[in-house]
Amino acid sequence: MRFKSLHFLAAGAMLCAAAPAFAGTLQVNPVLVAIDDDHRTGSVTVRNEEATAVTIRAYPLAWRQSGGADVYEETAAVIVSPPVFTIPPGATQLVRVGLRNAAGANQAYRLIIEEVPEAARTATGIRVALRLNLPLYANVLPGAPAELRWSASRQSDGGWLLEAANPGSGYVRLDHEEAARATGFTFGDTIAFGTVLPGASRQWRLDASTPVADRAALQQIMRTPDSGARTAQSDH
Repeated sequence: MRFKSLHFLAAGAMLCAAAPAFAGTLQVNPVLVAIDDDHRTGSVTVRNEEATAVTIRAYPLAWRQSGGADVYEETAAVIVSPPVFTIPPGATQLVRVGLRNAAGANQAYRLIIEEVPEAARTATGIRVALRLNLPLYANVLPGAPAELRWSASRQSDGGWLLEAANPGSGYVRLDHEEAARATGFTFGDTIAFGTVLPGASRQWRLDASTPVADRAALQQIMRTPDSGARTAQSDH
């Protein structure tokens, strides 16, 4: 089978110095778009490295977090141009984004760039349509992981409910090392932490077998139904 894959080129200081992933047929640069009062429009360059033309659809979604999870909704606040385009082999396409009016400012969005699927299989097998989901921030700045307020509570099945609340005004992008330092858990590659938006929270469910490397750190954020959050000192 022949499957498509992604090639991300991280560009700009807003990307937290993330290393690019090298894989195959599309290049997308950058993988995060920011708009502010000084830069009212942003852009993403998509390059087709395949031997055949690719048709792409691009559109925005409003992004918020509720109940500890990401919520995406259709929005008319962001203009994407062009919304549909075809990239010949070896060619590039510039996709521009901007706010329709000031009412869309101070908001987080997602920019969806997806391949229009083919009607039938090719002679070489099944083709898998790409769908890129890129963060788009309008007057929302990055915050610091230290601003997050963590809590962990045992569940009826013995597992854990882990929560990170963001009381700050900036978005916080988490990685495994930062989450491990704050919680005491050791995380595997199956957990993707992603981003906690300002004024929101994210939740993750952990198996009962999740290793704990720093029990003091975990004790600091543990929460019980009766007493709420407790610190290490409260158990002595």
